[in-house]
Amino acid sequence: MLLTKLHIPSLGKNLIQRSYLFKKLNEGLNRKLILISAPAGFGKTTLISDWINEYKILTAWVSLEKGDSDPVEFLNYIIAGIQTISSEFGQSAMMLLNSPDKPNYKSITNLLLNDMLQISQNILLVLDDFHSTDSSEITKIIADLLECIPNNIHIVISTRSDPALLLARLRSQQQLVELRSSDLGFSANDIYVLFNKKLRIGISRDDANSLETKTEGWIAGLQLTALSLQERKDVSGFIQDLNGDNRYIMDYLIEEVLKIQLDDIKEFLLQTSILERFSASLCNSILDRNDSQIIIEKLENNNLFVIPLDSERKWYRYHHLFADLLKQKLLLKDKTLVENLHRKAAKWFEDNEMYDLAIDHTLVIKDYVKSIQLLERVVENMWKNGLHSAISSYGGLIPHDVIKYNPEFCLYYSWILINHGEIQKAEPLLKFAQKITNDKILDKITKKKEVENYIKLQGKIAVAFAHLYSNLQKPEIILDYCQIAFQNLYKEDTLWLGWAWNSKGIAELNKGNIRQGIDALIIALEYAKKSGNLYLISSAASSLSYHESIFGQYKSAYKRCSDLLDFMKEKGYSEIAKAEWTYAGIFTMMSVTECLWADFDKALKSVETAYNLCKNEKNITQKIIALLAYSYILHAHEDKTGAVNKLNELEGVLKQFKISPYIITTYVGWKIYLLIEASQLEKANDFVKECGLEINGEISYQNEHSYLNFARLLIVQYQFDEATSILTKIFTLASTGGRIETLVQVEILYTILNIMTGFQNKAIRSLIAAMEYAADEDLINYFLFDLTTTNKILGEVYKIQATTQTKIPKTFIDKLKYAINKKQNRVKNYANFELSDRELETLKLIAQNLTNLEIADKLFVSVNTVKTHLKNIYIKLDVNSRSKAATKAKKNQLI
Repeated sequence: MLLTKLHIPSLGKNLIQRSYLFKKLNEGLNRKLILISAPAGFGKTTLISDWINEYKILTAWVSLEKGDSDPVEFLNYIIAGIQTISSEFGQSAMMLLNSPDKPNYKSITNLLLNDMLQISQNILLVLDDFHSTDSSEITKIIADLLECIPNNIHIVISTRSDPALLLARLRSQQQLVELRSSDLGFSANDIYVLFNKKLRIGISRDDANSLETKTEGWIAGLQLTALSLQERKDVSGFIQDLNGDNRYIMDYLIEEVLKIQLDDIKEFLLQTSILERFSASLCNSILDRNDSQIIIEKLENNNLFVIPLDSERKWYRYHHLFADLLKQKLLLKDKTLVENLHRKAAKWFEDNEMYDLAIDHTLVIKDYVKSIQLLERVVENMWKNGLHSAISSYGGLIPHDVIKYNPEFCLYYSWILINHGEIQKAEPLLKFAQKITNDKILDKITKKKEVENYIKLQGKIAVAFAHLYSNLQKPEIILDYCQIAFQNLYKEDTLWLGWAWNSKGIAELNKGNIRQGIDALIIALEYAKKSGNLYLISSAASSLSYHESIFGQYKSAYKRCSDLLDFMKEKGYSEIAKAEWTYAGIFTMMSVTECLWADFDKALKSVETAYNLCKNEKNITQKIIALLAYSYILHAHEDKTGAVNKLNELEGVLKQFKISPYIITTYVGWKIYLLIEASQLEKANDFVKECGLEINGEISYQNEHSYLNFARLLIVQYQFDEATSILTKIFTLASTGGRIETLVQVEILYTILNIMTGFQNKAIRSLIAAMEYAADEDLINYFLFDLTTTNKILGEVYKIQATTQTKIPKTFIDKLKYAINKKQNRVKNYANFELSDRELETLKLIAQNLTNLEIADKLFVSVNTVKTHLKNIYIKLDVNSRSKAATKAKKNQLI
């Protein structure tokens, strides 16, 4: 059936070639978009297929129809269409699309655009009858493709109404060719040629002029006129009697056409009009006859608006306008007959395993019980293949009282509702599903094989409940449902077991059972890899590495991330990891670790990837973590202004959403640090009060980041006793919990406190302790924050490490010395070139090849201000071009 959607429509024998329109269409081979927008019956499809045939243009064709509103199906059509030209196209995108998790369509379009860059030929992507898709998501997909589509690929849209694309912008960029009804309508000369030379119906020039005036060149009306004129003697009289608008003319002409048909043919046309597409076998079945193939061929030969959908001429459809008018007449004639025809059509499609088309017919006649029975057979595969919009549509069309008695549909529909945040709607459906499966299992008349299936279904429902309550942060209930899942699922149910262990891991972590939580996530990741579900893989790996890092296990967390990316590469999914937002957490985790290891360039690259993956996503948690990391890494890169800007962006997000306390405490601590560094102590004190931090406040691992930098604030304000009290509490908590990273920071703050109070030996011991804690994980960056203070004793620490027994390896000291030297050189270079913060920001954006206007937008300044910055940069760096400025900046480690 898919092949019928990819088939370029055949050309009729009475074709009028329209070379003057071909010339305009040829201009589109140098543009992004060709838009052919006109009402039904203006020959849009015929014109495009004739042009393609005439110029032998390489084309991927997709015929769209009513109901093609699922973005996943739409993208699959595009991929299948282009695969007729390039067989390797879209493989990575299909991995994401055909998954039980809702894909990110921006990620998919990026993958498709990357694949398009591998196509060397000029090709057309034709989207015929685009108005049939009533999805804003599909329109957004096309908009994203048009934004970055390669020059050798051109999209052709035929539609009855203009799509919601930025047509004005494409027009101003000269990237749009448009044809409308005024261009497509037949001229009097076209009409004269059609009737006299093609159809052999003699009309005069005056008749042709009259038809042009009455129909405005409307081709469907002209075709029906020609059919009505067959065997008529008074041709001119009939033409002169045509009056009214196109709709009236069409109704009138349909009546005239049906009048001249044999009763048998007339009934065939009316009764098969309920079919969106038809074959001889289907028509024979619903009409109780055996000669449908002969009739279909006769209709095609007589130009009765029959369009073949494949080269074998097995499947056909009527012209949409013709079908609509026939259906109206059939409904007026006999509604009972219409219902019976739909039932027969549904039965034929069901027998031939075309369940989606069978369901469409049952929905038309509101036979919802039959609809849900058919859905029960296919809903699991639909869910696995990512057809969530279709399942949601069915859920919206079928009454709740019918849905609730089908546990299979309830399960998959509920999963989608949960992911859309509609938990209140999902929960009762899952409860119905749970009750029915329990009753079936306990019912003695249920067959043994059916009982086994219901037990497995019960396990899947339990996973869905765990997924639901994960969103409500109810760990006790989650763990209960996970246990039910483990009892009822089989080892081959890898996807469901993976989600169950993932839910268990998160629940255990929320309860503070860290070891159990990490162990559960490790098992979840193993099942995820076996299932091949990329979303589950990224979810489990991100949670696991994130929580390992909290406890200072950075090498383990980093290796886990690297192993995952290697796994993705090995499976051929490496492009997916760089395109799909769910992998933002992996790149964020890696960026923070790289920063702590003082590999700042690598860290910046990783965090940029993470940020770009999630900046436009609805998953706010990932975005906030990425912004925190971005700010931290820019600061380590000596870009203090950039660090503050990212923190400001983060605060804009925090105002709108409620997020994890651990993330909040990290943000609070980092903001306190930046305010201290900027000597804004009054603002820092106000912020501390606003966040409810108190000297005698309750400290836990969830808020210790805030209290660490609260202690720093107290130290710089000479409140040493108060700071010591807080640091002592944090040290005890971190020691008990084994949080190495926190112990490093505490000892560094003890070092600063002891230097400021004149206890140098104590300061040296604290700094050595900090290094001993940091050495195993190479946590270098923590020692670069306070160099102006700790430099006084670093030399002594180096001597002690070199001459006496400490737990600090020489390799750690060497790495630290290298990082300090590199940092000092960078600071020195900034001083030498005397670049302002704004000039440095401009320089970094120049290196990214941004235009003056783009730089102005990024920095919220005018283009003239950017030009002034550029002039100053050229003078200070002694260069005369953007490229030379970027090259010299990189050479001197300014960027």
